[in-house]
This record gives sequence, structure tokens and C-alpha cells, in this order.
Amino acid sequence: MVVPNFNHGAVIGNAIRALVAQVPPADEIIVVDDGSTDDSLAVLEGLAQAHASLRIVALPRNGGAIAALNRGLHEARGTYVYFGAADDLTLPGLFGAMLDGLARYPEASFACCEVIVHDVETGERSPRPPVRPSYSSAFLAPAVVASTLLHIDNWILTGTVVVRRDAMLAAGGFDAKLGAFADSFVFRRLSLQTGCYFAPVQGLIWRASAGGLSRSQAADPVAAMQMIAAAQEQMRRDPVFPVWYPAVFERRWRFAIGRIAALARPMNRVMLAHLGRGPLGRTILASAAALGGSVGSFTALAWLSLQERPTSVSGLLRTRLARFRSGAVASD
Repeated sequence: MVVPNFNHGAVIGNAIRALVAQVPPADEIIVVDDGSTDDSLAVLEGLAQAHASLRIVALPRNGGAIAALNRGLHEARGTYVYFGAADDLTLPGLFGAMLDGLARYPEASFACCEVIVHDVETGERSPRPPVRPSYSSAFLAPAVVASTLLHIDNWILTGTVVVRRDAMLAAGGFDAKLGAFADSFVFRRLSLQTGCYFAPVQGLIWRASAGGLSRSQAADPVAAMQMIAAAQEQMRRDPVFPVWYPAVFERRWRFAIGRIAALARPMNRVMLAHLGRGPLGRTILASAAALGGSVGSFTALAWLSLQERPTSVSGLLRTRLARFRSGAVASD
């Protein structure tokens, strides 16, 4: 396991204890402390005394989450690697389910499942992905992954991924130029190259906050658009990605960024102004931002849905029904 940490001394103990409780237990838990200035190192040293599998790699200065993840990848020695977050909580059964899938399907580069998103600011909880790629545990061959990506996206949730270390090293690890999308990019690529395993079970509580890497980058129009452009360029140069995917990816990530902007309080007017396509789109999103509140958010999300067509409506309905029947956390 690899967990990057920067100033999460107040919560990383909970994350480590949840990881230690996984069955089967990890051979090693590598925490890469990325130059923390709080009490993280003291907390980690105390945890290491209680848990022999915990190893601390203390970096002298902050180099960013992607660099810390890559350092952890190269420090790891196990057959499989899990990349956690210092403020998330793995749920019981995650490793067992993922390792079982990888054992059954040796051709799969990685295994993944679902998460419960816990919004730290609002306290709301909702399951992800919004649309399941499969309604039963299954190996998704590369052709199936490509067919799935044609209709739905964002179902590879990094916080649940257990990946074969050799496959991750062969892929070159995480590309720092892609920022918050670096993990999503490499796992999409691996799924299209060799296939992956998906299980429709919940394996993680993802504590999402405005200060997290993905949301903070999504709130910055310049950084967000640069990330989208950089990812598209990488995809166009890489024959593993279908030729149609960069355009589909752009639509979906514009919607994802717009959704964060529309649901922010106050709404992120600057970001919404960047997302309108043409005079009409810019006018509608500007008006929605001016309205604010629930009416403004609804208007912005409705227009972004029409403009970007981010996912399968029938898939959304089917996934919600499946979760309702199974008693999973109600979606938002």
C-alpha cells in the first residue's frame, strides 16, 4: 500500500487503522510524507510502533501528491499495489474482493469497485460511480472497456484500485503533467490495454473537500482547462485510446468540472463562464450563476447536461434502481 500525506496528521491515523484491518493484511504500508509542516511525522512514528507493516518515507520538502505517489510506487516491493489517501477510509472487505478478482482473472491489470463520497463541507453522502459498467462482478476485456467508455465514464475510482505492480511500472507510473487526472489517465489506459475487474460493491469512504487535489484543480479555470488539453493530447498520441475518446473525455470532464462549480457555495461563476459553449451557453450559465442557490445550481446542471451529454440516462436509472434494491446509500 502507498499513502501520500501532506499535513493530514489529524486524520491519517484513522486511514492507517482502516488499512491495517483489511483482510488479507498488507505486507507493507508505505506512507510518503510530502514535507508536512504539522505533527504528521510524530503521529506516523507512533503508528509505526503499533503496526510493524508501516514504513515512513519522509521527504524533505513538498513536491506534490503525484511525485509522492510515484516515490511510493518505486519503494513498494509487493506483487500488488494500492494507492490510498491520508483522509479516506477503506471499508472492510475491499482488499479481499479485489485480490479475489485478480486471482480469478490474471489478465486483468487491476481491480476496482464503488465508493461512498462523503462531502466534508456539507456532510452529504452519495455512492459512485453514477453508472455501473457491470451489475455483477466481472472481468471487462479491453473491447468491453472501449464499448463501455463510449457510453459511460468515471467508473474507475482510484481509491478502490488494487493494481499489479509490474503493470503499473510498465505504464510509467503517474504523469505529473496531468495533475489531478494523472491517476484516472493511467488506469483508463491499463483497462483499454489489458482489461480490468469490476465489482459492484462499496470499498471506500471518499472524504471529498474543497481543499483536495481534484476539487481545488477543478475550481481553477486555467488549471482545469490545461489539464483537459494535456490529457487529450496524450490520448491522441497513444494508440491504446480509441480515436473518438479524446472528444468524449472532454465533454464529460467539462460536465464534471461544471458540476463542482454549480454545487459550490457560492457558485463558482468564473469557472461556469469558461464552460459555456457559444453565446447562448455562456449567457445561460452566467444567468444561472447570478441566480445562485438551488435554482441557479439546477439551471446550470440542466444546461451542462444538455450541452455535454455526459452519460447514459438509462444507465443512471438502472444503477439507481439496482442500488435501491440492494439497500445501498441513496444517490444524490
